[in-house]
Amino acid sequence: MGGSGYSEFAEYITAGKMRPVGVTSGTRLKGVNVPTLKEQGINVEIGNWRGVYGAPGITPEQRKALIDALSKTFKHKAWQDAMEKNGWTPAWMAGDEFANFVDSEFASMRATMAKSGMI
Repeated sequence: MGGSGYSEFAEYITAGKMRPVGVTSGTRLKGVNVPTLKEQGINVEIGNWRGVYGAPGITPEQRKALIDALSKTFKHKAWQDAMEKNGWTPAWMAGDEFANFVDSEFASMRATMAKSGMI
């Protein structure tokens, strides 16, 4: 049993070494015939996201430079191609918007884990 982003397990699923039983996204993944947990009566929705963090104490100028570089990278054809190849849902957040999102996600995951008896 495993839990991760679908693209991390896709080769094992395709090879018949793993069988997907559900995805935690709000809707079915594009091109993947796997039901969501909500479709199966389990009221859980968890996205699989990635983030880049700066070191504590960086200056506002350094923070802006990192955000600008990552924004440029997100728009680059190579990244767009990787998103398409891996079936990733494009999402871009930076700065305080991303920090607030991360805080909310961790609070939601802690609540889900507590409710399920994992913690």
